[in-house]
Amino acid sequence: MALVVGACSAAPKAGLEGSRPPAPRASAAPAAAASFAAPAAPSSTSSPAPTAVAYLKGQTHVHTNRSYDAHTPPDKVLEFYAERGYDFLVVTDHNRVTDAGPSPRGMLTFPGIEVTQNSTICEPKPSPGYRCLFHASGLFVDPARDRARGERMTLAFRPGRFDAYQSELSLVDGLGGVGVLNHPLFHFAADARLLGALAAQGLRHVELWNASLDRQHPGGREDAERRAEELWDQALSNDVRIFAMATDDAHHFADAADRARVGKFAYVGDRAWVMVRAEKNPAAIRAALERGDYYSSTGVRLTRVERARGTLVIEVAPETRGSRIRIVGRGGRELQRLSGTSASYALGPSDGYARGVVEDDSGKRAWTQPVFPDGS
Repeated sequence: MALVVGACSAAPKAGLEGSRPPAPRASAAPAAAASFAAPAAPSSTSSPAPTAVAYLKGQTHVHTNRSYDAHTPPDKVLEFYAERGYDFLVVTDHNRVTDAGPSPRGMLTFPGIEVTQNSTICEPKPSPGYRCLFHASGLFVDPARDRARGERMTLAFRPGRFDAYQSELSLVDGLGGVGVLNHPLFHFAADARLLGALAAQGLRHVELWNASLDRQHPGGREDAERRAEELWDQALSNDVRIFAMATDDAHHFADAADRARVGKFAYVGDRAWVMVRAEKNPAAIRAALERGDYYSSTGVRLTRVERARGTLVIEVAPETRGSRIRIVGRGGRELQRLSGTSASYALGPSDGYARGVVEDDSGKRAWTQPVFPDGS
């Protein structure tokens, strides 16, 4: 049976595309990670690059009109992000590799894809009111490996959650890309145990915060952020080394206001991104992202993140208003909390790992990758 890999926003019937499902009901949300109730997050295995290298602002999840549920041409999407100071952009249209070509203002663009399997049938089964929505992105894919030459791709349907994700990530690998497990909170698609199993097969990146879908979480944004960090901590506490991304998943640009007028969510851009420490060239950006030399942000800017020799060092941009820094370790335990623009934390014998969360007075955040006792 061939499953047409569907779009990020739909899952009416197994193997078919359709319209976006309604936001999950709060009463139906599962409770434990093992029953796919809480999302997980990534970790870090890399030595930081020299501090002289600048951070580049990048978007790794965005759609153009080559996705059936988006209507903005690639050149307009590129313009949107270039005007907002992005250094690079990966276009991840549903089921198609999009090479958006050159962009304005010196912004680099990279081909990508979002591989999607949408179904009502999977194992373990979803809770009532939920669906089986398994989405993974391929970043920096090689268009020359796209045998369909930009046409819609198909994927054999696999009802098992692990098998579904693994088949998507294998497709990404065949395209020469870097795999990312997308929005695990959406319909509670993945838990910490599943993340660990996929990490054992090579997965290194997961979306910690998806600015379009996670904002629709049945418990609201605060509950979504809490669950996202809990999932990450569950995985990290099991020594799963996986990195955490923040993304837009933007679909709507000039048409955003029209959606809002009819009471629909608008998945707009420039709300969540990654800051990658790298020289501004394709090879350096990919290498830095692959080794986890980046932090994720919804608006807080960090000027320094060092993860080495069991110590985490964070410096916040001085213009940040009311920055508060939390250092979190094994089991989600808060290891340190302080107000100010800098922190340095050396791992203790029982801490397991240390990751940083910085929040400003407006509620915007930045998340660092964790450091482990072995220095990674």
